[in-house]
Amino acid sequence: MLSDDLVAQILNKISESEDIKSFSEVCKQWLRVQRLNQTSLRVDVGFPQILLTRFPNLQELRVWEVTKEKPSKEAWYPTETGLEIVAKSCPNLETLLVSSEYSVLGSKGLRALGNGCPKLSTVMFDEMVVGNEGLVALFQAAHNLKGLHLSSNELVSDYACRAIGSSCITTLELKDCPYVTTDVGLRFVANGTTSGTLKKLIIDGCQGITDNGIEYLVKMRCLEHLELTNLSEGVTDVGGVAISTIQTLKELKLSETLGMSDRTVVALAENCHNLEAFALCLWFHGDVSGASICAFSGHKCLKHLALFGDNIHLSDVEVERIVLGCPSLESLVLDDSVVWNFGSMQDRARRVIKFGSYDRPLPHFTGTTWW
Repeated sequence: MLSDDLVAQILNKISESEDIKSFSEVCKQWLRVQRLNQTSLRVDVGFPQILLTRFPNLQELRVWEVTKEKPSKEAWYPTETGLEIVAKSCPNLETLLVSSEYSVLGSKGLRALGNGCPKLSTVMFDEMVVGNEGLVALFQAAHNLKGLHLSSNELVSDYACRAIGSSCITTLELKDCPYVTTDVGLRFVANGTTSGTLKKLIIDGCQGITDNGIEYLVKMRCLEHLELTNLSEGVTDVGGVAISTIQTLKELKLSETLGMSDRTVVALAENCHNLEAFALCLWFHGDVSGASICAFSGHKCLKHLALFGDNIHLSDVEVERIVLGCPSLESLVLDDSVVWNFGSMQDRARRVIKFGSYDRPLPHFTGTTWW
């Protein structure tokens, strides 16, 4: 009979899910070893609760609501009791994703989760699954929390940003959360302890932000990655110039930021000396000329540049000027829906230029994996 350690070594050489399933069916010992070594579980809402006890070393749990079935006592649902079961069954849990438009997780369950899972570092809530009180309780209990991702949530408001700002998280993503991200919310984040810990900030579709809120970001002392997408017309070049003063920025994406123009781009090129990746996407709003993009010619650190949208007016000559003038540039991704004529372009420029579309992953801006 093989030892458990040797069986585990065999299991580590298997990657395909069907092969792992076959492995677990060999005998009771191999099934037990497989359960002890499984660290990730992705299931639909309503999965049998007993699964959590079968995999005691889970580090990642992703629960997605596909269909709304009739509740069962043996099934797991995103409720206070459901989170308490996770807290008792998964002491090594590090990442939790819950997506459910039919449930709201309250303070009792989230506090139990934080207390029962001391290694919890990343939580992801999709749809209206968590409110203000729940988030506050989570941050009070989960002392090792480093990443918070909220999507499509109308329950959380700026009240929760006070708790967020008092934490030590390094990553914050807010997507389609109209009441949580306003100027007041950003002030809490920028003035709290997160000003010295937050490295990655993604804000998408939050219409309550103006230049005043963007200017608070200047206080962020560690911010390296910033994405601003689909913001209101209250964000103009004033906010854009403020962003350019964040000296720690290495990766920046601006998409459909309504009032930004050449002034913002030139300020970024001249002031963001550590910028390594910049993506600019303007289809319906904003207006940027090739001359302002050429301000990046001579930049010492820029490695990746991506330009998409009809409101970026860039000629073939300007494209070549940017590439040849920026020796650190490794890729310039251009919109593949635009007709370009690079017939006489130098070889180095040809090697650097790539073509893509906005819906494909960009270097350094791959997006959050919600499933």
